[in-house]
Amino acid sequence: MATKIRLQLDPVDRILLKRNLDKNGKGQRFFTHQVRTLSDPYVPFLNGPLSRNVTEHADKIIYNSPYARRQWYENQGKNRRFHPLAGGYWTERMWPDRGKEITRAVAAYCGGKAK
Repeated sequence: MATKIRLQLDPVDRILLKRNLDKNGKGQRFFTHQVRTLSDPYVPFLNGPLSRNVTEHADKIIYNSPYARRQWYENQGKNRRFHPLAGGYWTERMWPDRGKEITRAVAAYCGGKAK
């Protein structure tokens, strides 16, 4: 008794597109926005232009202030009156604290589950 099974799958591109996982697609933009939003308390804050003058692209976050590079590499978090978590390397320092939260949010956005 032979059974024939025919399995038809969509192409990989179509599957990724359904889940918003295409290159620089909605899923990537959602991830980038979540990283920027949750990194905000870690950004050095004195008057606020560094955290407000930001450009989000699909795959990167650009801080447009002229002193952003120096703050990224050299800030040691001395002035923490407004943002107690502020200091250099803010996205890298945010990830251990909030990375699982971002992973769950992106998985839910794309129709999956995060463990």
